[in-house]
Amino acid sequence: MICHPSPMSARTDTAVDVARLAAWALAVSLVVTRLGLLAHELIGHGGAALAVGGHVVDLRLYAVGGGWIEYGGWAAWSSAAVGVVSLAGIAVELAVAAMLGASARRRRAGPGATALAGAAWGLAVHAGVYLVVGLADGVGDGAWAYRRLGGLHVAAAVAIAVATAAAAAVAAGRLGRQLAAMTRATTRGRRAAVVAAALALAGGAHAGLVVAELALRRDATYAAVMAPERTRAIERELAAWRARAAQAGPVTPAAEGAARRAIARAHPDRRLGPALVGLVVVAGLAGLGRALTSAGGPPRPLPRGAALGAVAAAAAAISLVIVIDVVGRALTGS
Repeated sequence: MICHPSPMSARTDTAVDVARLAAWALAVSLVVTRLGLLAHELIGHGGAALAVGGHVVDLRLYAVGGGWIEYGGWAAWSSAAVGVVSLAGIAVELAVAAMLGASARRRRAGPGATALAGAAWGLAVHAGVYLVVGLADGVGDGAWAYRRLGGLHVAAAVAIAVATAAAAAVAAGRLGRQLAAMTRATTRGRRAAVVAAALALAGGAHAGLVVAELALRRDATYAAVMAPERTRAIERELAAWRARAAQAGPVTPAAEGAARRAIARAHPDRRLGPALVGLVVVAGLAGLGRALTSAGGPPRPLPRGAALGAVAAAAAAISLVIVIDVVGRALTGS
């Protein structure tokens, strides 16, 4: 007698697959971003600062978000040294991505190989996106290159955005096919639904954690680092206006507000970064969509142990970042 799974059993299997794949994807993303953060800040920026004769004076690392590092002695650096330290974090991310990609290719198919491949592509695309935003709007690590390139910064940002979008499309396509096989679904439609739901849950959870932490740990320095060049230009000009106005007498809030608005009007808010990031996101979603609608082959369901192992690794990675953050604060006395 041939037995067919009941609708209730199929729905249960689908729900379990979604939950397990979502937990695994969230855990892997946390491990990758936490270890990537440490490599970016400590090895990249910190190592480069020491190499050019500087020293670290302060450090902040978010448990699930980003972070920043402050150096001493930078006033004596050449412009080239400033550039090396500024871009070292992105360079280290790309180097680590290349090593992880090579390791993933040597492994047999399975959750481990998929996690390594996802880490490699994730770090590479993140580095590209971060550089694109920096070049486009003078944000974060790319602010130095934004200023040095002058009017060419837009062309550089667009070129790197196109390359990053192509990488995102390839990455999403390859990873999408591997993720589709990590379910018990036997039809393309059901596989696509499981993967899409799992990634949406994992992405939403990760984004929610980051937003919550940023709200709880408000940091003026981090906000200033991630502000566009337009904001810094307005603040510089406002400070100069404030100094001139103070020579004539007390500066009233109303006068300062009017000056800020006038200065802001001279610096139109024309940010290109969000549009270029949108291009990368659309390319990634297109690659994922094509992969999920064409994914076939025998299913290789994600083992429960693999999901639990990834969650344990994520907890360890978050704990490591927290410990380094606390120790860094203690050592710098901040």
